[in-house]
Amino acid sequence: MHDSRIFTRSMLGIGLACLAMTWCFAGDEASPPAAEVALPTMRGPDGQIVNLTAPRGGISALIFYSSECPISNAYSPELNRLRSEFPTESVKIVGVCVDHDLSSADLMAHAKDFDLKFPVVQDRGGAIATTLGAAVTPEAFVVDERGRILYHGRIDDQYAARQKKNANPKVSELRDAIVAVLEKRKVAIAHVPAVGCPIPKPIPTVTAPTYAGEVASILQKNCQECHRRGQVGPFSLETYEQARKRASDIATIAEERKMPPWKPDPHVGPGLKNDRSLSTDEIATLTAWAEAGAPLGDPERVPPSPNFPEDWALGTPDLVLALDEDFSIPADGDDIYRCFVLPTNLPKDVYVSAIEYRPGNRRVVHHMLGYVDVSGEGRKKDKAEPGQGYSCFSGPGIEIDGDMGGWAPGNEPSHLPEGLGRSLPSRADVVVQIHYHPSGKPETDRSRIGLHFSKKPVRQILHWNAAIKFDLKIPANDRNFKAEAAWPVPVDLQAWAVTPHMHLLGKNMSMSLKFPDGRIQELIKIGDWDFGWQNSYFFKEPITLPKGTVLKVVAHFDNSADNPRNPNHPPKDVAWGEATTDEMCIGFIAVTKKGQDLTRAGEKDDLHDLFKAQIKEFEKKMKEQEAKNRKQASK
Repeated sequence: MHDSRIFTRSMLGIGLACLAMTWCFAGDEASPPAAEVALPTMRGPDGQIVNLTAPRGGISALIFYSSECPISNAYSPELNRLRSEFPTESVKIVGVCVDHDLSSADLMAHAKDFDLKFPVVQDRGGAIATTLGAAVTPEAFVVDERGRILYHGRIDDQYAARQKKNANPKVSELRDAIVAVLEKRKVAIAHVPAVGCPIPKPIPTVTAPTYAGEVASILQKNCQECHRRGQVGPFSLETYEQARKRASDIATIAEERKMPPWKPDPHVGPGLKNDRSLSTDEIATLTAWAEAGAPLGDPERVPPSPNFPEDWALGTPDLVLALDEDFSIPADGDDIYRCFVLPTNLPKDVYVSAIEYRPGNRRVVHHMLGYVDVSGEGRKKDKAEPGQGYSCFSGPGIEIDGDMGGWAPGNEPSHLPEGLGRSLPSRADVVVQIHYHPSGKPETDRSRIGLHFSKKPVRQILHWNAAIKFDLKIPANDRNFKAEAAWPVPVDLQAWAVTPHMHLLGKNMSMSLKFPDGRIQELIKIGDWDFGWQNSYFFKEPITLPKGTVLKVVAHFDNSADNPRNPNHPPKDVAWGEATTDEMCIGFIAVTKKGQDLTRAGEKDDLHDLFKAQIKEFEKKMKEQEAKNRKQASK
């Protein structure tokens, strides 16, 4: 299907160059002048005529969108609701797609996939976006029948910034503007900056660092694990054209170190495995390439695409655990945290050397975490709730007997070092928590976990312990509340990994060690905490922890109304708890017992029992302190 355009005005090109100054409302001397634009009549991808001009006495709401922008897609249900709220004879809503490389069939498929209830057109040359001044997707423009732009900007306040969804949205500027115009009132706020994905720039002619020469290999190594067809990345970066149209955005995100997702401060702590951060030289190359206009270079020099495993990266697992049936994720709404109980039915105890997570639907699976349950409590919680699994937020909500690692976008599975293993008792259940992020259309998921059993003798078992601030209390309206926690090492250990953990009020967290001789060693610092990008960070080399070493955690929280992630509106005092509206301050650390050799006759793994005893002693002291505080308060 061709993309011929039909215009209602006899103007060169698409008729958007004509601008004239008029008043917003007749007789309103205080109103500022608004620009008039001539909107074209176009053919939609299905061949139907779509006149962008507003109906008589009404308005056109033009929504610039991209099929590859997750924020844009997430607004599909809200735009459908707006379409159903207002009469078609006075309010015309049209989606203007900025993806000029999509075919008409692709555009129609996307509209059908997201069940768009309004017509769409394609701004292939970018002329409409350029003339109206659209900069991101999604961005809305309310235009009256005379071509006056009465409002432009965001649809509502669901997003405070990219990757920051507002926990308490309360303003709908687009709807308010439409209502005001229909009621012959002045639009209260004519512009609110939109939050979303930058609109691609026109094809450049400048040359410099080239895609073929340098950029393709950077994207292949660091980005394509997620940004390829069918993966969690909202758009693909597998071809030159896919990268070219997003060159400026790629450079900006790389410079801000928002992508690839890697939260640890590169200047703090020992070397970490699977570091996905870009080097300074790589960032500089991407920036120079974007500034030069994203040239292709010699297409013969583009390196061949890497081969990504389509199934299990580590080979066929010894045991595959999977959801019993498809789990349904709605088109919109809050993120979903769901725990699923997966029985292992193992006849005997085993050691696990590697765990591979296979998200069933990478469009909606944000991350996965696994836990070992030998108590059957997970099954009870599952049975108590309708449907598959049970609701959970911070963790499984039960006492666990060990962990089964986890997955986040870009994580690569690997075997533990030789001689190390995770304990998986016979008949144990694996409880997997899955974080789902609605995509803008109904989805389903049936994720799997592949377990690889240790083939060689296991000498040491990997355990997790933590420095925890159980008596956490964060005052309302405190923008920078400080919390500290510590854990004394009871025996000689070796540390292998750390996992910082907070909820939605978290700002930053650092973990460090204080050795018995007074030395301090920094382990990790997350300067910009994001609950959605939690991870376990493994050291390149284990760290010896002599008995008496203290693991320290320092964290800061923002419990003010200015924190867009704050789930409480207005802010209120927040204490320790499992719920979304509660908080936590935990610095987990993965350890093995130094010198442990379970292959020796009579040797037993006693770390788990030792750690449990520590926790009980800590809880006892907390209760004694609480009783003492109550007694003093009663005097």
